[in-house]
Amino acid sequence: GLGGVAVELLRDVSVRVAPLTDRDAEEMIHGIRSFPLLEGYRGAPPSNTASLLDLLHRVSRMATEHPEILELDLNPVLVFPGTASCIALDVRIKVGHAGSSPEPEAALAGAGSGSAGAAKRTATSPARR
Repeated sequence: GLGGVAVELLRDVSVRVAPLTDRDAEEMIHGIRSFPLLEGYRGAPPSNTASLLDLLHRVSRMATEHPEILELDLNPVLVFPGTASCIALDVRIKVGHAGSSPEPEAALAGAGSGSAGAAKRTATSPARR
């Protein structure tokens, strides 16, 4: 989505479970409401979505290869026109033991390990400057 508070306000976000397929990554990008901005809305140059696809696959691979990553959020990700690479301005990673709850409160309360804690998620909110 647009990134920042616009993601929350407009609910323009895309989430998938790792590992991502090529189709998953494409759908994440094409499925956001703000995708026309990435294509070059109203004469603006198109953004480097190939760079964004590469980022999604790298994050997916990292989440898959490191089971201690319970949650991962990139917001915002700036995607530039031309050949410039995209960049994540803010990244939040929640780590713990694989199979543990991603919610620290649940772990402190002695809750059992739910399957949701074992799922690795990648999310992105592409934004354009």
